[in-house]
Amino acid sequence: MITRKSIYRKLIAIVTFLLSLMGGVGGGSLLTSCYSDLGNYTYHDLDEVIIDTVGTGIQPNYAIQRFDTLRLSPEVTFNGQRVMTDSDAPLTYQWTIFSAASGPGISNAIDTLSHERCLNVPIMRTGGNYYVQLVVTNQRDGIRQFFRVSVTVSDAFDGGWMVFYERADRPGFSDLALVFNPWTKNDVTTDRFYANLYELTNGTPLQGKPIRCFDIAMSLGAFNYVGLCTDYTLVGVDDISIEQVMAFNNFFNNTPARMAPSWYSHHGNGGVSGQCSEVLINDNKIYTNTYLNSATGERESRFGIPKFDDGIGELAPWNAELPNQLNYGIIVYDQTHQCFRYCAFERAQMETFAAQSASAAFDINHTGMQLLMGDWGVGQQRLQPYDYLLMSRGAERKLAVANFSTSTPEDTHIGVALYDMTSLCPAVAEATTMAASNVGSFIYYGAGDKVYLFAYDSGLPATIAWQAPSADEQVTCVRIMKYYNTIYSTSMLPSCDQLVHIATWSEQRHEGHLYEYLINTASGDLDRTSSYDYVIPGRVKDMAWKFSMK
Repeated sequence: MITRKSIYRKLIAIVTFLLSLMGGVGGGSLLTSCYSDLGNYTYHDLDEVIIDTVGTGIQPNYAIQRFDTLRLSPEVTFNGQRVMTDSDAPLTYQWTIFSAASGPGISNAIDTLSHERCLNVPIMRTGGNYYVQLVVTNQRDGIRQFFRVSVTVSDAFDGGWMVFYERADRPGFSDLALVFNPWTKNDVTTDRFYANLYELTNGTPLQGKPIRCFDIAMSLGAFNYVGLCTDYTLVGVDDISIEQVMAFNNFFNNTPARMAPSWYSHHGNGGVSGQCSEVLINDNKIYTNTYLNSATGERESRFGIPKFDDGIGELAPWNAELPNQLNYGIIVYDQTHQCFRYCAFERAQMETFAAQSASAAFDINHTGMQLLMGDWGVGQQRLQPYDYLLMSRGAERKLAVANFSTSTPEDTHIGVALYDMTSLCPAVAEATTMAASNVGSFIYYGAGDKVYLFAYDSGLPATIAWQAPSADEQVTCVRIMKYYNTIYSTSMLPSCDQLVHIATWSEQRHEGHLYEYLINTASGDLDRTSSYDYVIPGRVKDMAWKFSMK
């Protein structure tokens, strides 16, 4: 019989046994022989590391523009002594930047900015709110100290002058630069220049050699983007952040089988008419995309099927950018058959113009010439410009002037003027670029290390308007500050028709330059009393104004 007393005795026995194992009861100890306390300890005080910002001018919050340099110089003390050099203390430094926000669409990337004690680096992150943090690590014990500031980054690329070039360090790849100065953006008092924007924003330069950069200002307040066209691809980038928002296939309802752009441009008056469109020549096929005053990031309007060509030949890299929109949906030039062709608005068939009068300056249906390059310039009115076309017939060079602004396909005098340049224009056979004035009767053309001024109505020879500072610089691009018609009435375009941009390339130095001069709009003479000069890290192919509401 088990009694309560017998249970108590058994419990006492078990406890006594366990205590004996621990050496706490009786004369035997089974565990104490397994451990011996040597008592060999070394104690020392922890190193004192302090990040001190008092008196340094460091603020808790910063608001900067993207690519501005952020400079922070905190004082660091180690065991009471100020650290001046790396040898003063066993410390390492790491500056990082990361988003201060979280949630869908917010990048959680942490970028390392520097491993120096003092920060002095440009901030590359796109617009947003960020923390910039310093971590100081003691290499002796791994203990870390932290310091951070809040930084608001603004994408201020809402205007300026775009420069599209082939990278000097990456032949066969393109990139974008942007110029801010009082001549290229309203209400600007500083001089800012940003290069390699596409790579810095998207991680790699754009594949292919540059053809055109163009700001598709679809509206005065909705989503706008910049189109960057190379001989390999076409992409769209956000016009504020320069982040790629459209790849080649995003431009189409049905992506072409072959990606081979040769021209990208605009058709219309600048964003306030339903007849405005963008134009792409890809694989010698013509695509247009009509937009009505707005677009969205989802790209609601796209290129449809190519125009039916009816035996059209090789297309020149050109289109008439400001024609009569109600009469023409697109105007191109057929190099093979040496004629202009058009397609009516919202039609798909390419057509020929009416037979031209014998009294026309030249026959647009049978020019007998090759189209080398062109630009739009002064016409019947400022908002009705003509097309100025540098053309060749063997060794001869002609300046052909066509009126697509007020004409219809039935008009018989579309060719309004033809000027012989062969004898009047030095080095015109070597011309690489041209720009036409929209307010004066002159054009610029670049050849060798010079820019020539040709006042075509004067009957006088062209004169040297500008010569590069160094003989090894070759002129690659000339553009006059202008934009499509309706923008003229808004006062948003700075230095309107009064500024010329000249780009050069030095093969010897593997370096490009951009020069800017104000011009006399009546004569085309350059004002040499002041100018801007920027080093471009590549060979410039195209330049254009970046649309701005300011």
